[in-house]
Amino acid sequence: MSKVLSLDSTTESKADKISYSLIRYFTPMLILITISILTLTAIALLFIRIFLPDFRYSWLLATAGAFLAWISIFFWQLKMPFLLALPSWQPEYLFTDSPALLADQISWAYAFSVVTLGLGTLLTSTSHENRTTLAGTLILSIVGVLAVLAENPLTLVMAWTAIDLAELITLLQSVQEKRLRERVIIAFGARVIGSFFLIWAGLTSVAEGSALNFASAPQKAGIFMLIAAGLRLGILPMHMPFRAESLLRRGYGTMLRLTAAASSLILLARIPYSSLQSPFIPYLLGLVALTALYSAWMWFRTTKALDARPFWLLGMASLALAATLHANPIGSVAWGLALVLGGGVLFLSAIQNKMLNRLLMLSVFAMSTLPMTLTATGWENKSTQWWGFWLILLPAHALLLAGYFRQVRRINTDNLKNHNKFTVLIYPLGISFMLFTLLLLGIWGWQGAASIGAWQLSLISILLITLFVWAYPRIRSLIPLQAHWLKPDTKKSKNFIYVLSWNIYHFLRNLTFQLTDLLESDGGILWALLFIILFASLLAEGIR
Repeated sequence: MSKVLSLDSTTESKADKISYSLIRYFTPMLILITISILTLTAIALLFIRIFLPDFRYSWLLATAGAFLAWISIFFWQLKMPFLLALPSWQPEYLFTDSPALLADQISWAYAFSVVTLGLGTLLTSTSHENRTTLAGTLILSIVGVLAVLAENPLTLVMAWTAIDLAELITLLQSVQEKRLRERVIIAFGARVIGSFFLIWAGLTSVAEGSALNFASAPQKAGIFMLIAAGLRLGILPMHMPFRAESLLRRGYGTMLRLTAAASSLILLARIPYSSLQSPFIPYLLGLVALTALYSAWMWFRTTKALDARPFWLLGMASLALAATLHANPIGSVAWGLALVLGGGVLFLSAIQNKMLNRLLMLSVFAMSTLPMTLTATGWENKSTQWWGFWLILLPAHALLLAGYFRQVRRINTDNLKNHNKFTVLIYPLGISFMLFTLLLLGIWGWQGAASIGAWQLSLISILLITLFVWAYPRIRSLIPLQAHWLKPDTKKSKNFIYVLSWNIYHFLRNLTFQLTDLLESDGGILWALLFIILFASLLAEGIR
């Protein structure tokens, strides 16, 4: 009898080992399944555009692909965390770590939000988007997922580069004025500088003898990661190089802006705790708090949400960075998810009716920091920083949500009744998907779910929101006469970083023009011969 029992136990142990090995091998494939669905759908749309120009179901195909990808992300919860390592790059002495994707609770929440945003964008676009834009939305979803799943700086920089190029091409196609096009180039340059700081952080990890990934990043690398995220989000220092938001389409433009923000926000949750013990952190926190308050004030006084989209991004990103500086990475993720999903709900809702307006109020509740909501962990503080920063951050949050509340209740001439039956059915569904995700992440799916949070600070914030909403129509100074500060800015920016970047750009451009004129003139051949002689002399010295 004992022999039979031991045989059965041995068989069960072998079966468990085999099943565990199968799960361990196939679980990383879940990432490939999600990305493959989006990729194949985007490729199919591009081929249809070329070979079947009369095909009438492109929108349906794009939406079906996005929905299947959305469903597939739920299966990631079966076994997390898991790592998908791509083939090693050569030479190995130069690339010590190959690109890799990490699916944990934090990256899953961001990936789920990005795919939900893509699905919501397609559902609310119905038939007014062309096939190229539909494919572009899917491609942005792919790149956004790759960015938030990045396990090391190399992978994240590659995703950032793809997003930056997409934004650069989109903006250059949207503007015609020379000065605005120059500002687009400068904005692209600022993001590239942020990418270089992240590369610097990776090189610092290698110099310290650590692996080139976010899990084991040393203290020195954390400072460069913080600067990289601050530069790309426009917080450190505060800057908004290009504010002609209305030139971007509501659907694709919103997807582009929010995906770019999510790809940078994920870095805030990867900064090592040891890097947040610097004596300079309180000063940085003060600057971030003031940036949050200024952005929230400008957002609160806005008349058109789409034109003021940069202030929403800057204000919510500042709250996320403040949570990171308070040693609360989960709180930074909560604010980041609220930025993406809450912003998506508002900026994609161009059509109005009573039911939609009531549904949109749920997003205000989800971002209120009340217990069991998405942002419940936002006010948690795991550091010993001065408590007085809450005197700035709480009003900033209240102003952001009060302005959001006003936009939700706005009067829009484009009523849902004026559209066909198909739009009446599908459009609310796109908004509902994003609202469902906002509420779901408050109670399930990631480390910050089902949290009580700092409910005392939440109550203060709710009181301030109520006060600002009540005061807005009653105090004349709160009502802007005209939103001149939201129009496309054709003058030079007063921000230090962009004044400096602008001067460097013009200096290098003028220097290039001078060298070109010099070499293309009659004396160009003589200068070329002179350079050859100098190079030959230096080479001869080296040979000796």
